[in-house]
Parts: sequence; C-alpha cells; structure tokens
Amino acid sequence: MTAERAVTEFSPRFEAVAAVGLGESFAVHTADCYDGQLSDERAVRPDVDMARFNRASGPVAVTGTRPGEWVRVVIERIEVAGRGVLALTPGLGVLGDTVEHPSTRVLRVSDGRAWLTPEVGIPLRPMVGILGVATARETVPSSTPGEHGGNLDTRVLTAGTALAVRVNQPGLGLCVGDLHAAMGDGELGGTGVEIAGEVRVRVERLGDHTGNRPLVLAPEGVHVLASRTTLDDAVRDGFREAVALMARWHDLEWPDAYRLTSVVSDLRVSQVVNPRTTARIAIPAQWCPDSLLATCGRSSHSCLG
Repeated sequence: MTAERAVTEFSPRFEAVAAVGLGESFAVHTADCYDGQLSDERAVRPDVDMARFNRASGPVAVTGTRPGEWVRVVIERIEVAGRGVLALTPGLGVLGDTVEHPSTRVLRVSDGRAWLTPEVGIPLRPMVGILGVATARETVPSSTPGEHGGNLDTRVLTAGTALAVRVNQPGLGLCVGDLHAAMGDGELGGTGVEIAGEVRVRVERLGDHTGNRPLVLAPEGVHVLASRTTLDDAVRDGFREAVALMARWHDLEWPDAYRLTSVVSDLRVSQVVNPRTTARIAIPAQWCPDSLLATCGRSSHSCLG
C-alpha cells in the first residue's frame, strides 16, 4: 500500500484503501511526518503545509475483526529511507522558547547510522510514531494519541514488538505513519529523526485479554500506554491499568497488586510534546502472561537506500 493513500484523522467511520485477513502479512509505505516537504536544508518547518502534517497511510480493513475484541498489530519489519530530517523551530519541544530561528538538518542514512554531521552518527533504531485504528466515537487528529493508538511516539514500538489495541469498528481501520530512524524517550526536542519508509505488519486476535489502554508487547515485557493532557494524569491512568492487569494475571486483591506493581514496574515517558502526553508503565516479562508475548522478537529493520 502506497503513502499516497493517507489520512490526517482517526474517526469512527473509514473508507478502506485495502483489505487483508487476520494473520496476513502486508506492507505499508509511509511518507515522513512532513510528507516530504522538507526536501533540503533551505526549507524550514514554518514553510510546511500543516494540512499534510502527520499523514498516516491507510486505513486498511482487517476482515473478521469485531468491535470489543482485542488484537495485536505485530511489527515484522521496518525499512527506512536513505535520508531523514531533524527540524527545529521556535516553540517546538520542551526548550522551544529558547530556539531563536527555524533550521533544518537533512541526515544521510548509511552504515547503520543517521549522520547529523560527517563525524556524528546516530545509531538507527527505527520505530513507528503513528499506529492506530478507527475510534469508538470521537474524531481525533492523527497527531494526537489516545485509546485508539494514534500518535503514540513510543520508542519501543519497533520491529519485533506488537501494539495491543481494542477493536472499535468492524474491520479495524488500521493506519501507520510518522516513522523515526531514531528517537529518544520523551521526544524532548519535539522531533525524532523523521523519515519515510515501509512497515510490514500482521494483525492477530489477542484472545481473552481485556483492558482499557493500548499496550506494547515486547520481548522484555508489556508496556502500558496512557495518553492524557497532563503527564500526571497519564501516569495515573497508566499505573491504574497496570495494577488492574497485575491483579488479574496473578489472582491478587487490589492492595497486593498495587504493592507488587509498584515494586516491579518502571515509569517511562514516551513523549511530552503532542497534544496529549504519553506515559508508559513497563512490566518485566517474568510478570506477564506468555500468551501476550508469544509473537515478539522475530523481526528486523533495514535501510531502503
């Protein structure tokens, strides 16, 4: 599926650009978050047509998916293009008030790195910024994360992991976009190494899982994702979900699940720069059901050149 078929919002209704079956592997091509508008360093972020910002390729219909059930979107492979972009502009990122002038760096991707300068190469760790499905009721811009997924900007959402998400509409309505060649936790400067590429995924039923928040299923464990307007609220929602899961997984009353989750899990911050911030609670694999993690760890990434 090509990057020309893309959306800038998630909603309850969608017009599918393609249809696949459960368990079927398929590839999605994506533009970078600027839709290729920063083609060289003379172009700067204020020049970008924001109507084309954070376009997510899709939606793809997955036949046989039903509202209320949970699926995992397994990321089998990520291939990134041969150039990425890092743009700064006043107001972007947590120190955006100190950025005086917009500027752009175009980074060559080669030898497993994205080159900021000829001497400074950033190791590639490709990840998916936007991965989401049709919503239950509201219409949400593609730049905003939520219970449907969306712009989660979570660095652990990479090849060999899966996003667990609830199906809200028949056919799921899956969209993919906003790839990064690399990004730090928090996305503190308001950007990763923004890049075009191709993502190969498949969608599977998750069985008897129930919950309220999307999860990243990874070889090292389960990451509970919560996105709210403030980081404090996101942390509270994420930890509440993690405690509920631990109570169910280990047949514990809530007070003991609260104690256990506090001791064994870690708070991490996916991003603090989107309209809703995203916190994640990382639960190590030894405390997670094997059934959740069964498909993780058998994937790869490469450069398209």
